[in-house]
Amino acid sequence: MAILMPRVKPLLARRLHAVAIRLLCGVMLLLTLTPARAAPSEYELKAAFIYQIARFVEWPSAGTPVNAGVPLRLCVLGGNPFGPALESIRGKPVKERRMEVSLLDMNADTRECAMLFIAAPAERHIERITALSRGTGMLTIGDTQGFTQRGVMVNFFSQDGKIRFEVNLDATRHGGLKISSKLLSLARIVDSGIVDSGATH
Repeated sequence: MAILMPRVKPLLARRLHAVAIRLLCGVMLLLTLTPARAAPSEYELKAAFIYQIARFVEWPSAGTPVNAGVPLRLCVLGGNPFGPALESIRGKPVKERRMEVSLLDMNADTRECAMLFIAAPAERHIERITALSRGTGMLTIGDTQGFTQRGVMVNFFSQDGKIRFEVNLDATRHGGLKISSKLLSLARIVDSGIVDSGATH
């Protein structure tokens, strides 16, 4: 003898189906708005780039302290566009040294800086900053268009939706810095104010 299962009333079935659809849509919307791990921000990527660049630079024996155990200080001048992103590289090892981060105002002493990031608001002082940094063994970095042509050693720019960087070889030579050929192979080279068509990463 066949067993007859009770039938769900059509109206109730439609309501249960509608509730299930609403729950599914809500979950999908939640996943869209709050991804498990958001993509790195522009300045999180730039902070990571700066750390990697530091690993491929040889500082001169005179000028900026290079003794083992002495912090490798990254100074940020003219405002802090990085926000909390710099915390991701603070304390990280660079050969026998560790990264240290300092935020400076325009009147601060930069003599203990191994790397100086020049934020866009400091652009009107760029010639004075690069002149003062010349020969000190300090690597200057920026992310403003035209900075390398004005004497900044490394400058970030955007191309095809990616962050890339260029290097002013004249400026690094005058600063007594040596940059690994491996790093230079990933850069757009600026030499004597002329942009080369070097490889980019």
